[in-house]
Amino acid sequence: MTRIFYLLMRFALLVKVTAHETPQQVVTRYNNYKAICNGMGYENVRCKDPIAFQSSLTKQLENLKNQETVIFDKVSLNEGKAYDNVSGVFTAPLDGIYSFTWTTLTKTGKYFVTEIVLNGKTVTLNHTDGRGHDGNPMSTSHANIKMKKGDKVWIRTHGTYGQFAHPNWCFFSGSKL
Repeated sequence: MTRIFYLLMRFALLVKVTAHETPQQVVTRYNNYKAICNGMGYENVRCKDPIAFQSSLTKQLENLKNQETVIFDKVSLNEGKAYDNVSGVFTAPLDGIYSFTWTTLTKTGKYFVTEIVLNGKTVTLNHTDGRGHDGNPMSTSHANIKMKKGDKVWIRTHGTYGQFAHPNWCFFSGSKL
């Protein structure tokens, strides 16, 4: 609490003093205070650099093998350039908690079971089953995953249950919280 009070008082002083300074002097003073805050252990919060992506599947997928990566090849958003639509892999550019959602749609009589994995280890599953149903069943799963810089996340088939996925109706998205 003392640190916060101290920082607020310093900021108030900074604002008062900067009224008669040149822009360069203000920047220099700001950089000095920033160095002090970093030295006290405060992190530089990156509010200006969002990390978020939205991708979709444009190709019909049939009879995928066990643990085959589902590549969501059409990217409509890729802030931070962390999602690779060629490999289907998201690579964390920073430490933090990331939120991921993916949706799959199959057809009557077929199923498509997927899992989200962190560095090759299953986090959670998504089961879309059209057996015994009319129409095209759809399901969505969600996972919040704590990641380190360089960790990788992707969607892959679970077992040999990647029978059929509709193009243009399957999605994968994520963002840093």
